Amino acid sequence: MKTIILALFMFCACVFGLQLDPLVNQKGEIITDFSQKAFPITGVHQKLNLDCKSCHLEKEQKDYSSAMQGSCLACHGSYDKLAEATGGLGHNDNIHKSPHYAALDCDNCHKAHQPTLNMCLRCHTQESMKKLKVK
Repeated sequence: MKTIILALFMFCACVFGLQLDPLVNQKGEIITDFSQKAFPITGVHQKLNLDCKSCHLEKEQKDYSSAMQGSCLACHGSYDKLAEATGGLGHNDNIHKSPHYAALDCDNCHKAHQPTLNMCLRCHTQESMKKLKVK
């Protein structure tokens, strides 16, 4: 019975992306430094003089998460406001009014400490989609 429960847990961890291993960097080294020096703030967030606690609501740096939907929308507004602001970016489907996802987590595309991704390109290949800039 324990084997079945463990197997089910491992399956769910793989399917739902639970992080069972410690956080590692691109070199495979375990990350123990969660300071702003190790994870610098860049771009518009830097220009606004934001610090880590401006977005991360966890008490301890080691507990910081990239799942910050509430923090993002507190400053950037609702998905409806984002859709209004990004409606004319050059593609017929508004990237913030996706026909696939009602409220996709911001960190699927926007990465604070890594290069951002255009998640649409995982499936879509249109030139207009390729030209979309994710900030």
